[in-house]
Amino acid sequence: MSRRQRSERERAVRSRVARAKALRRRARARRAATAAATAVAVAGAGGIASPVLAASASPARASAAALVECDGATTPGSEPRNLTDVDGTLFFTAYDADGNALWRSDGTEAGTVLLKRFSNGEYYDEGRHDLVAVGDALFFAVDTGRRAELWRSDGTKSGTVRVKRFAADDGEYGSRLRNLTALGNTLFFTAADEEHGTELWTSDGTAGGTVLVKDIGTDTSSGYYDYGPSNLTAAGDTLFFTADDGTRGQELWRTDGTAGGTTLVKDIRPGAYSSYVNSLVAAGDDVFFQARDGVHGRELWTSDGTADGTTLVEDIVPGGGSSRPSALTAAGDELFFTVRDESFGRDLWLSDGTADGTVLVKDFAWTGEDYDEYDYPLYDLEVVGDAVYFAAPDETHGTELWRSDGTTAGTALVKDIRPGDYGSGPALLTEAGGHLYFVARDGQNGQELWQSDGTAAGTTLVEDIAANGGSNPRELTASDDEVYFRADDRAHGAELWRSDGTEAGTGLVTDINLGGAFQVSSRHSFDHDEGTLRVRAYFAGSGTVEVEPSAKGGIKRLEREVTGSDVVRLYLTLELTRAAKRTLRRTGKVVIGARFTFDSCGGASNSLTRTFTVKKR
Repeated sequence: MSRRQRSERERAVRSRVARAKALRRRARARRAATAAATAVAVAGAGGIASPVLAASASPARASAAALVECDGATTPGSEPRNLTDVDGTLFFTAYDADGNALWRSDGTEAGTVLLKRFSNGEYYDEGRHDLVAVGDALFFAVDTGRRAELWRSDGTKSGTVRVKRFAADDGEYGSRLRNLTALGNTLFFTAADEEHGTELWTSDGTAGGTVLVKDIGTDTSSGYYDYGPSNLTAAGDTLFFTADDGTRGQELWRTDGTAGGTTLVKDIRPGAYSSYVNSLVAAGDDVFFQARDGVHGRELWTSDGTADGTTLVEDIVPGGGSSRPSALTAAGDELFFTVRDESFGRDLWLSDGTADGTVLVKDFAWTGEDYDEYDYPLYDLEVVGDAVYFAAPDETHGTELWRSDGTTAGTALVKDIRPGDYGSGPALLTEAGGHLYFVARDGQNGQELWQSDGTAAGTTLVEDIAANGGSNPRELTASDDEVYFRADDRAHGAELWRSDGTEAGTGLVTDINLGGAFQVSSRHSFDHDEGTLRVRAYFAGSGTVEVEPSAKGGIKRLEREVTGSDVVRLYLTLELTRAAKRTLRRTGKVVIGARFTFDSCGGASNSLTRTFTVKKR
């Protein structure tokens, strides 16, 4: 062994020893802080129950004081998204220490399990789209960059499998696997492959049973990104959608899953111009939607799947003006919707599909400061039982929760949650188990979860999850008569919660992301003048990142603070050693290795190794 090799080896040993001592010091400090936090909690509170709905307490809850010592940082949260119910089981995507993955939960800590990890090499990966229940299975899309993959899951790890891979048809848009929609036990979706633009596909969950339904846009505009099939909507045993065949513009189509049964329903605006059908909603076996036929403005239409049965419901704003029906919400075979009035407000209407049966329910006139034409004050219509709930404003109460049975007399304010004209801003109205859930601000608490039975007395705050500021519930989703949602209690970050409408039955399901998660890109840029390597890294929350040479060596040690409560992106600049620079000059190439260690404020520590090849320009 040469003198230089011995010297480098000794430096590496000293570095490892110093690193081990530092880790032991940090571990002792964390244990001491945790013990102090536990002592204070027991002495001061006499045993406060954990919010986790399981037998054991969450480890992140016990170390709350340790987090405060780290400049008040909390664990970053797993950010659950795409919550989807499949026959009483909840599927969702979330981040843990190794990145984004597909998860399944039965509402308990033990029953919340990771099914499949899909990583494109970056911690911050949003490569999943359109989770949808089809029968008793889950289908979803995974975007790998230039390719997209269709997957199916039965709720087990072994049963989470790839159905088909779609190669990119071009470099700009990829394979565009979107619009996953169930029709009974069959999946429909849109995708592009090597031979076709974006077209309609169907799948039974097998590779052989995943086929193109019909090439509607052969050498025409249907296959283009902006004009491919869209607005997929199941009604009865028919799938309605919109497409452009290159001759008649974007119009209403239907399919039974076969090429022969895939046909244009009606050329609503005859000729090459489009009627721009959108906002399709199923009501029984029919669909309601908005369209313009070239004679009338954008108005409400209905279709039973035949040309004769596709008609303008009512010309609410006569002539070329448009009522712009929005928030279309089915209630059995009828439809609630909103219409823009002359003052740019929104009025509530009800329709049974006929002109005589299309009536104004309530005019929400605003005589004060006008709304502009892009502001729609009626929103989030949700049917519960025989009534529709929604958020609407008036000059006395601001935007609050309302209820309607479809009559003017039966349309009334449920409760002035935030007294005065400011309004509580109800949002995300969701039915679960016959109850209405929503989020609102009452002026005393931040944005939290509420529930209502349609009466003022029965409209209550479920729980003040985050006493200091609001937990900001999102992704409200019904599953097995309960509501699941994402919330941030300011200790665990944004995690998965569930509620049965009572405070006792509301809690954190499990703390998926305890912190320490990070990822380092395998890509890099090299500054030949400075002899430095620049790499991108993502960290879940605050802490310290340390970079040391791995077995391959070639870089100098680096330590840097990471600050942030969410996913933090940093660019790390690594300096090559003299020996590595000499090798690069002499051979034109050098391979270096780096070990990255992230010590999070949440107490977790994780490491990974990356190898980079630097070439002389």
